[in-house]
Amino acid sequence: MVTLFRHLAFLGLLALVTTAIAPTAYAQSETPESVVVSVDKNPVASGDTFILTLTVDAFIEDRAWRPAELLPDFEVMGTSSSSTTQIIDGQTSREKTFRTVAKAPQQPGEYALGPFQVAGTESNQLTLKVLAADDPALSEQRDAFMRVELDRDDIYVQEQVVLTTKLYLAANLHSGNIIPPQLEDADIRQVGRDEDSTEVIDGRMFQVFERSFIVIPQRSGAQEIRGPVFQGQINVESNRTLFPSFSSTRSVTTAATNLPIEVKPIPADWPAQHTWLPAELVTLSVSVGNEASAQPEGEQIQITQGEPLTLTYRLTAVGPLADQLPRLDALVRQLSLQDASIYPEAPESAMNQRNGSLVSQQTLRVTVIPHSAGELEIPSLTVPWFNTQLRERQEASAPGQVIAVAPGASDGRERTVDSNEQATDTPASEPIPSPASSTASEGAASTSSKPYENLSYWQLATAVFALLWLLTLAMWFMRARQQRQQTMIDDAATATTTAAEQQQLKAVKRACNANDAAAVDVALKQWMRTQLKIAGQLSALADYYAHDALRSQLEHLQRARFSTEQHDWQEGKALWRALQGAIETKRKAQQPPRTELPKLYPN
Repeated sequence: MVTLFRHLAFLGLLALVTTAIAPTAYAQSETPESVVVSVDKNPVASGDTFILTLTVDAFIEDRAWRPAELLPDFEVMGTSSSSTTQIIDGQTSREKTFRTVAKAPQQPGEYALGPFQVAGTESNQLTLKVLAADDPALSEQRDAFMRVELDRDDIYVQEQVVLTTKLYLAANLHSGNIIPPQLEDADIRQVGRDEDSTEVIDGRMFQVFERSFIVIPQRSGAQEIRGPVFQGQINVESNRTLFPSFSSTRSVTTAATNLPIEVKPIPADWPAQHTWLPAELVTLSVSVGNEASAQPEGEQIQITQGEPLTLTYRLTAVGPLADQLPRLDALVRQLSLQDASIYPEAPESAMNQRNGSLVSQQTLRVTVIPHSAGELEIPSLTVPWFNTQLRERQEASAPGQVIAVAPGASDGRERTVDSNEQATDTPASEPIPSPASSTASEGAASTSSKPYENLSYWQLATAVFALLWLLTLAMWFMRARQQRQQTMIDDAATATTTAAEQQQLKAVKRACNANDAAAVDVALKQWMRTQLKIAGQLSALADYYAHDALRSQLEHLQRARFSTEQHDWQEGKALWRALQGAIETKRKAQQPPRTELPKLYPN
């Protein structure tokens, strides 16, 4: 037991001494004696990445190394740091290492690296040679490089282009990741599956990994696509092991060159009343009747007057995103129908990938109720679109429909024929009395009227009052019943609408709490279209509520998403509070003013 207490006391004393001398040791190592700069490869291909290593023989703060300021000719992509401590024969040595990944300039030439002033000490100087990407001198020393290409150079705004990335590796891949290309104000996503093959370049065998991305620029003008970046590890042979079959790994980083592009605006002759829709292929179809009982093609469509008929329109486009498709319900409302009512539902959108392209579809169900018998003509529906293959404007049309409307049910009157074969209309519920029955009824009426002559005035008044009271009570009961039924119907419809709206508002709240600007934009537009029937950008939502706080937050969200400068959007909760305030203000403004009852005992 005594020995145990001695050990514990020794460990506690050692911890105190270490804690006391540690700040002194760090303070004595603030000024380094040497700063050494090195690179992992030299020369380097234009637009390719290299790793600059800065080694300092002291512990310094990370902010002492500022590569973005000290490397103005290079694009700095990231920096990591590590520290080591060694104690040999009682001598303590410390070392801090910075590894900066930078992209070489597009212009070949020689570029100076250093000397750098770090923590009061000057480093050595290097000369980095930047060669053209196709220079034969690079093929022998490069173990990894990337190439990219676009499927077309002539690009319109919101047009889909395919960017193909090829990664070349001269060694077996151990692990890695390809960072997608980047372009401001554009939608970029991977399509299809990765493909791998082999290729011989200047006598060296390379593994080739191919990946495709879809790029949809959202604004016109001169722009530059930042090339994809590969970060990973490759297997290399090691001389440190006794077993030749084993190999070690080496980290590699490489990037593709940036691609400058010129995005054309919407053509000047495009009709302003139609949505700009660039696509490879667009089709528009219509089916008549419910999906479970659709009318067979080629047969005459027949319905009864007042009977609802369902039309289902489907707009399919290869290339654009789902939210780029024009609203079919807005186009249907522009159709002019004679003697019929038309009620379009909210359209449903879907998007998937097929054969390396995006395929978007919008489905709209429309209810048509004819008001008169005869032929009901439903005009054709046309959607203009821009063919990105032929580079010309085309139209997709759903054919018009001619529907035979039969007369409705009888209006309660029967046809009778007199002795002269002349047809007359007589209410079916009132039989024609015969002369004998007429005489009998007149006698009965005259007989029955005699007792009333003997009734006193107050008895007649009481009977009339009772009859009126019973009629009033019956009318009140019927009206109260109708109000209860209407209230139940309204409550059911409101409950359904409220539940759907609450689900969409929850999606907006989740995106706001996560400070995900893109998800907030999508959720708000979905809620706008479905619940408020507002299409367009978020500025339309600000105009609808006319709420200063909400307008300010929406403008800040748009700047964070589409500004040329990088913005870290952290205003999700503030935007959610502003949206709640705008909804509450709008609700109170739409409530009818309360009318107060006069005082029972006025002064």
